Amino acid sequence: MPNPSIALSSTEQQGSKPAPLNFEIRRLTMHDVRAALVMGFDDFRFSRTDALTIPIIYPAAGLIMAGALIDQNILPFIFPVLSGFALLGPLATLFFASMSRRRERGDEDAPSVFDSPRLITLQRLGFIAVVLFVVWNALAAIIYELTLGSARSAPGTNFFVRVFTTVPGYEMIVIGCTTGALFAVATLCIGCISFPLALDRDVSTRTAITTSVRAMAHNPRFAITWGTIIVAGLLLGALPGLLGLVVVLPVLGHATWHIYRRMIV
Repeated sequence: MPNPSIALSSTEQQGSKPAPLNFEIRRLTMHDVRAALVMGFDDFRFSRTDALTIPIIYPAAGLIMAGALIDQNILPFIFPVLSGFALLGPLATLFFASMSRRRERGDEDAPSVFDSPRLITLQRLGFIAVVLFVVWNALAAIIYELTLGSARSAPGTNFFVRVFTTVPGYEMIVIGCTTGALFAVATLCIGCISFPLALDRDVSTRTAITTSVRAMAHNPRFAITWGTIIVAGLLLGALPGLLGLVVVLPVLGHATWHIYRRMIV
């Protein structure tokens, strides 16, 4: 039995004449999620994209750990920055989605994301992702200052002791996690489909975003499952000094392409 779907119509400006674009949004199942992850891992092994992430992740992990050891005053901001990477996920994994797209089409040349005719749309989507990341970190700093940062504590008290044993620490956790969750949901709705769609088709920023939002609204169970997988993957990847992200980021990026291909027709 075919998956339930809805039709989405939009118009896109090409030259001076608008051209109609008709999208069909399919309802995905857990089988589709598993299949996308399997195909994403297969793309990862085929393309060896771990070699592309190692030169980025290793230095970043070293800088963060060194900074935490040298100046413990930055500890309150490490978690917001690391968790905020999820907001940059659609942008960070765009390159891997491009590689999956080329492999699917039988083109083994180097991916040309930044030579794409849809570059303007991709740049605008990337700008939105960066803005969300910056705003989240600014809010996280404000939340810290209003809770744990303004609370009195004994000199030399360990930061983690203050977080997990004091009322201001609990307040920071609850408010911070709730705010972060709202940002994560917004990012998932805006970016999950918009980035691969803009990579694959000549669409405007508005069309890419509205299509992604409608796709997530049409697939609430998938959205919850995929969001949970992303958070769990990034968390597990970040635990061993960010080194697990060498595998997690490429696999999620490749899988995102296959999610898009199964959801949008």
